[in-house]
Amino acid sequence: MATLLTPLIVAREALIALENNMVMANLVHRDYSREYQSVGATVVVRKPASFTATAFTSAAAAQTITEGSVAVVLDKHWDVSFEVTSQEMSLDIVDFSEQLLQPAMRAIAQAVDSDICSRSATAIAAHQAVSSTPVVSDVANLSAVMDIMKVPMSDRRLVLHPATKAAYISLDAFLHAEKRGDGGKALRNAEIGRVMGYDTYMDQNIPTQTRRFLDADAAIAGTGNITGALAAAATSCTVTGATAAAVSTAPIGTPFKVTGYDQWFYLTAPSTAGTSGIATVTQFTPAVDAAIADGSVVTFQMTGRDNLAFHKNAIAFVTAPLAPPLGGGKGAVASYKGLSCRVVYDYTSTSKKNWISVDFLCGVKMLDKDLAARFIDKR
Repeated sequence: MATLLTPLIVAREALIALENNMVMANLVHRDYSREYQSVGATVVVRKPASFTATAFTSAAAAQTITEGSVAVVLDKHWDVSFEVTSQEMSLDIVDFSEQLLQPAMRAIAQAVDSDICSRSATAIAAHQAVSSTPVVSDVANLSAVMDIMKVPMSDRRLVLHPATKAAYISLDAFLHAEKRGDGGKALRNAEIGRVMGYDTYMDQNIPTQTRRFLDADAAIAGTGNITGALAAAATSCTVTGATAAAVSTAPIGTPFKVTGYDQWFYLTAPSTAGTSGIATVTQFTPAVDAAIADGSVVTFQMTGRDNLAFHKNAIAFVTAPLAPPLGGGKGAVASYKGLSCRVVYDYTSTSKKNWISVDFLCGVKMLDKDLAARFIDKR
């Protein structure tokens, strides 16, 4: 007969399954607090030191090492709890993991990846659009955006939505990309290869945005008119809708076009509802390079896939252990490769059922938005 599984055995196996199923969390900067924390706690993450190169004359001047730090709130407490039978608890760890733990940890890994992707996409202003018929030069232009921002050449990642991947994967640069296979299981499965300086991956959790700009009827949702002519170099405008319906805000990065003007624009700050309930003031990039007439029609992109290009140090993913239950007899906390999870056994007398709870504490923070760009697929 198999040995009854203890909370510690289950916690250790759960962490292996969790780490193997993560994609984004394995590509960004990871930090781990060794002290017990609770949801809402703030931990400080160290940032790499920065220096300035100076021309040497007669003597070198020592520079003060300033590493810098950023506070990250551990605001996500992910949990999967499920009922177990005595027969299931008597399985060996391999069968128990396959039947129960791996599906549970896949759910947490999906939630973590989705959270990292969505938070990053709304914080990044730099961008490059996917062509209506995707071509390799799209990625070259994306690289140019990051080169101009002086993003380090090493540790660049490009993470694509499945639909965007499907559009590029038949192109030679992607089809014959080198397969390195040096990551965990999820990374190996998701890896496309190295393309134009990017370690390229697919992630099913890249957000597909449905952006509502005007809460209007379906015929005009997402459209409006420029109020007041825009001169060349303008980076803000007022857009008035065609209805008195309430105005909803559009997030950073929302793309829009002006009829008769070829350039796409992107919000660099959330839109702000006007006092009349029908106007929204926007700040955008790039600057207007030719005057736009008063009353010009504006169409905000209602959907889009926010593929992400970033340096490893652009985004921080921070985890910390949760405190074990009082007494410690029915629970355990385990750590593995900078991850930690808690497993607690419970019994509900009213329903006469055994339960296992697996929970995980983490937080996400944009460390430097200038080390990342969105690769927007508006098709």
